[in-house]
Amino acid sequence: MSLGPLQSAAALLAAVLVGSPLFGFTAEVRGGEARAPLVLRVAPTGDRAPRRDNRFADLPRALAHVAALRRQGEGRAIVVELEPGTHRISAPVRIGPDHAGTAGAPLILRGADDGSSRLVGSVPLAPASLPPRLRARLPVSARGAVRAYQLPKALRGELAYRAPRRLRETHPRVTEIFDAGGALRPAQWPNPGTNSGWTTVAAAEAGGLAFTLKDGPGLPDLSLERDLWVEGFWRWDWLLETLHVAQADQRRRLELDLPPYEGIRDGARMRLVHALGALDEPGEWWRDGESGLLLAWPSPGAADLEVSLAETLIRADGARHLRIERLQLERARGDLIVVRGGEDIEIRASEMAWAAGRAAVFEGVTGGGVSGSTIHDIGASAVRLVGGDRATLRRGGLFVRDTRFTRFSRLSQTQSSAIELDGVGAEASGNLITDAIGYGIYLRGNDHVFRGNEVARLIYGLSDTGAIYAGRDFTARGSIIEGNYVHDIRTGPGMEVKGVYLDDMASGFTIRRNLFVDVQQPVFIGGGNDNTITRNVFVASSPMVALDARGLTWMKPSLNEADSEFRAAFAAMPLDSAPWRMRYPKLAEALTDEPGVARNNQIVDNVSIGSDDLALTDKAEAGRQIILFNTRLDGPVPNPGDLEALARFTAERGITLRLDPSKMRRDGLPASPFTDARR
Repeated sequence: MSLGPLQSAAALLAAVLVGSPLFGFTAEVRGGEARAPLVLRVAPTGDRAPRRDNRFADLPRALAHVAALRRQGEGRAIVVELEPGTHRISAPVRIGPDHAGTAGAPLILRGADDGSSRLVGSVPLAPASLPPRLRARLPVSARGAVRAYQLPKALRGELAYRAPRRLRETHPRVTEIFDAGGALRPAQWPNPGTNSGWTTVAAAEAGGLAFTLKDGPGLPDLSLERDLWVEGFWRWDWLLETLHVAQADQRRRLELDLPPYEGIRDGARMRLVHALGALDEPGEWWRDGESGLLLAWPSPGAADLEVSLAETLIRADGARHLRIERLQLERARGDLIVVRGGEDIEIRASEMAWAAGRAAVFEGVTGGGVSGSTIHDIGASAVRLVGGDRATLRRGGLFVRDTRFTRFSRLSQTQSSAIELDGVGAEASGNLITDAIGYGIYLRGNDHVFRGNEVARLIYGLSDTGAIYAGRDFTARGSIIEGNYVHDIRTGPGMEVKGVYLDDMASGFTIRRNLFVDVQQPVFIGGGNDNTITRNVFVASSPMVALDARGLTWMKPSLNEADSEFRAAFAAMPLDSAPWRMRYPKLAEALTDEPGVARNNQIVDNVSIGSDDLALTDKAEAGRQIILFNTRLDGPVPNPGDLEALARFTAERGITLRLDPSKMRRDGLPASPFTDARR
């Protein structure tokens, strides 16, 4: 694996020594003298002589020693340094209150200076004999290339290789197989090179459980398949669900264990997954639940394979004053790092990759987050931050800063994002979010800030979704989206996507001083009110703002029905309490005062270049909004990607952009080490 990202990230950590002010850590001082930290070292897996003074055979033993030292009153900062090489774990490493230091003397989990310390949750697979009964079921072209491997005992008894992925299962557990280049894919039909890996539903049956798929070259005999799965956009092009097949026959008819959300439509995009009869090209695999064997066609020159085994790499429950830095963290069946409760916890200058779930989850934590890192090839959402208290509007102080995100939402391709902010008062700033099928950010809760990020080349192949997304909660207000460079957000023919999508009555957002370049629908307000869109620049992005009043049309029942999701979210907040009355004085009565009307959205002082200005649909009225001082520039529009030419173009026409396009790129962040788009 390339070390480029971590070498770049390590430069950010050049000052992370005792006493460095860069990350807010100062050495403990007693009697006027700084006390140097205590350093413990961890040998890589397979080291033949791991035990010496302050050197341990693995990370759990080193952390047990940390807890013992804290019980004995050790007050210094403690550094647990993973030496260069691979450190394998099969169960989560746990960190809790018994490891805690202080703000000035934290616990630091650190990798080597050169970024070569890897903490991984996978184990090598042992070669095995390929049984004739399985070889005979392979496509003829694969029989000389496919190899057999023995799965670890812990995985042999599992009934299926993964958990289902439906609307509510945002990060299901998945078994993955790896070679040196990353994850292989379970054998699928059609292959990615055929119609981009999709076929369609020929005919759906009533009830939403059964359908017939469209025939095509190479379709395996479905009646022979065991543990067969299908994934598809069964009803909507914003929701991909992966479901187990209960039974299938030679007539291409399949019946599912569970129905998809809102059923199956004729012509829906779908594909077969984990089909032995489709194991017909390099980079694919299939698992036999009966024998515990894995069959794989390795990529050229990559016969050595590994399987993810650990559910999570690091689990911190109630931890305090913890730093995780300069580490490569890879290959979990679920999330890489889960932090619940506690305070002042930061992951920095690290690389997180190849999780089936998420990279980092912070829930109920006060202060902390992710900074200066690179995150790629994550199965679901990459970083989830939930902090503060919505009932009192207390801020949580969580953040993700100066981090590069690419190819997240790799397995859960919809309803997943690079960053998910929930609770109150989180910040995402200075990040590069690019080249994935998921959202850039999903905003829930109140008073978040999404500032100074570059967001590009997302959500291609989807429809009715957005790169920056919020919605379905009328009380989730106060968030600011500002100073971002959003570009190249488009999708396939016949579909439509948005840059900022304030979906299903999202209200009270501020969108200001952003630059939108080549974005299909840069700002879309789906029925909400009290949103402010000001001082933005829209280039080849049309219409500049779209607004509907869906609360007066198709969404009206959700506003009126007592048991609707919309009403439940409204009732969950103490809107009559002092903090809410002070911040949102009229919100408690909102459902009794024409709740379906889209109104008081301020669209003021924006500049559009080669773009239409405003589109109103579904009974939305311009007279209910505040629309002032917007400027439209026509003429020979400069190349949308040339930001310097854009600045000259507007200056020549007497327009001051109030933003500096040349400073909006996030080129200086650590680079992703992978360039192939393996799925």
